[in-house]
Amino acid sequence: MFARVLFGVLVIFTIVGAQAGWAAPVNLAWDPNIETNLAGYRLYYGPTPRSQGTYPNMVVISKSAVTWQLTLSSGTYYFGLTAFDTSGNESTLSNEVSAVVPIVQPLGKPGKPFLVP
Repeated sequence: MFARVLFGVLVIFTIVGAQAGWAAPVNLAWDPNIETNLAGYRLYYGPTPRSQGTYPNMVVISKSAVTWQLTLSSGTYYFGLTAFDTSGNESTLSNEVSAVVPIVQPLGKPGKPFLVP
């Protein structure tokens, strides 16, 4: 049986250029699960809270990790975390956390890129 996963979000925005537009990393952190048969974690996330349906995205994370970074485009995102064991049993979802990735305008005037030496 898994202990409840304690989950938090540490949102640090460092704006990076992406081909499809501007994005920012979202840093997530949680308390480690102490079960001896822990196999890893599953991070579920999406643009709507779980009260409105299931998360459309999932990432499997190693058992030694207690942080994870996702680079996401602007918008509001909701996250839930589970732990799973070596037999495939999965804990219930953690409390939901959310992050807002701001809309960022690139430096410089429209049509005139800002070059960084």
